[in-house]
Amino acid sequence: MFKFKHGFTLVEIMVVMAIVSLLVTVAIVEGVQFRKQANESNCVANLKAIASGFEVYSARHTGLYAPGNETNLQFLIDDGCLFQDLISMNNIGNFRYIIVSANEAGYDIRALAINPALADHNYQIVTGGILKRSDTSVSSDLDFKNY
Repeated sequence: MFKFKHGFTLVEIMVVMAIVSLLVTVAIVEGVQFRKQANESNCVANLKAIASGFEVYSARHTGLYAPGNETNLQFLIDDGCLFQDLISMNNIGNFRYIIVSANEAGYDIRALAINPALADHNYQIVTGGILKRSDTSVSSDLDFKNY
């Protein structure tokens, strides 16, 4: 008579563990990609909101985009063109927002990635709501191209 032992062999357990670890690895990689896309979508939405605020301000003030050389967006909030000063909050998500110029003639706002592992590009929005982005998320990559 044969005695059957119930249970799994070491090889079977190792195969199952290898399959599970492969699935977890794929899930983590995909999760990072989704997070990158979410960070960049949020950044683009913030820049478009800022550009819309400037365009509304310009429409209300005979083509002037700002009352003078501005270092923050408080004038847009005071005028009711923007609900939140996204620049004074400095870092939002994985991006640091910078006002390069905001004056009567136009604006140049940039969003630079804080952690290149969580973003693929840096972004810029200029007068007229023209959105541009760089090829990489390295903070020194300021060669923006139309997006």
